[in-house]
Amino acid sequence: MKILHLPTSVGGNAWGMSQAEKELGLISEVLIVEQNWLKYNCDYNLNLQGISFLQRVKVLYKWFKRANNYDVLHFNYGSSLLDFQKLGLVLLELPFYSKKQKIIFTYNGSDARDVHPIEYWDEIENPKKSLYQKIVKIVKKYKIKKVEKYADHIFALNPDLLYYLPSRATFLPYSISNWNEIKKYSYEIKDKIKIIHSPTSRELKGSDYILKALEKLEKKYDNIEVQIIENIPHKDALTLYQEADLVVDQVLIGWYGGFAVEVMKMGKPVAVNIREKDLKFIPDDMAEDLKKSIINITPFNIEEVLSNYIENNTLLYEKSKKAVEYVEKWHNPRYVAKIVKDIYEK
Repeated sequence: MKILHLPTSVGGNAWGMSQAEKELGLISEVLIVEQNWLKYNCDYNLNLQGISFLQRVKVLYKWFKRANNYDVLHFNYGSSLLDFQKLGLVLLELPFYSKKQKIIFTYNGSDARDVHPIEYWDEIENPKKSLYQKIVKIVKKYKIKKVEKYADHIFALNPDLLYYLPSRATFLPYSISNWNEIKKYSYEIKDKIKIIHSPTSRELKGSDYILKALEKLEKKYDNIEVQIIENIPHKDALTLYQEADLVVDQVLIGWYGGFAVEVMKMGKPVAVNIREKDLKFIPDDMAEDLKKSIINITPFNIEEVLSNYIENNTLLYEKSKKAVEYVEKWHNPRYVAKIVKDIYEK
C-alpha cells in the first residue's frame, strides 16, 4: 500500500506518522507545498513560496496527476493541493481523484476550530470578531462540508475539534516528527528550577497570562529561572528543551500540542490547560492517565499551582515519571500508525 501525506508539515505530525507507517510495512511519503521556519522533515518540498500564482498552479497540477499513483492520500491541516482559500477556490481537486483511492483528512487545530475557541473568553477580553474573521469562519465551515462529502475518514488531533467536524470524525493522538531521536533524560533538578515556555502563537497559547505569572514567581522565589523559546528551527529548540525542569505549554485552548509530547518524552513535567468536558472524545484510560501525568492550569491559577510544585519539587519528579509513561503508551507512533492503518485497509 502506497500513502502520500500532504500538503503541509504542521506540527511534524505527517512525518512522524509516515515513519511509523514504514515500520508497519507500508510505503509512505510526505509532500509539502512550502517549508516553514520550524523546518520539519519531508520527502518532497515544492518550495512554492515567492512564485507567481500561475507557476504555482502549474506545479500543483503536475503533482495532482502524480498523486493518482498512490493508494491513499492523507491530507492534513484541512487543506489539499489545489486549495486557494484567499480566492474562495478551495479543495478544488477533491472530486477528481480516483474512486479507488482512499481520501483521509486530519485536522490539526485552527483549520477546524472557531477563531476564538477559548473556554475562558467571556472572563478575559472577549473581543468582537472582525469581518475577516467572520469570513474565515464561513470558509472553514464550507471546506469541512466539502471534506465530509469526499473523505473516507476524518481525524482530529485535538478532541475539541470534534465539536466542529462531522459526527463520523474520530480522535487521533499526535505523532511527533522525531520520536526515535528524542531520548529520556535523567530528571534531576539542580540549583534552580528551569521553567520553559515555547509558544508558536502567543495569542493562542495565552502567553500574556503565562509570562505575567512567571514574572511574579521569579520575584517570589530565588530558585527558579525562566526561559522563553520561540522563532527558532525545531532542531535547535529541542536542544534547549533538554535543559528544562518544568515546561508550560498553554492555558487557553484546552489541549496540549506536539511540543508537549516531545518534552514529556524527555521526562519533563508539563503544565497545561486541559478542558475536562472534552475528554469524552478520547479513550477513558487515556483520559485517566493524562490527569495523572500533567499539571492542569488555567489563566487564573498559574501562580498558585506552580508555587505548590516549586515549594514541593518531589511532585515534579513524580510528574516526570508519569509523563514518560503517558507518551510511551498513547503517543507511540506505532500505536498511532496502527489506528490509521486499520482505516486505510477498511
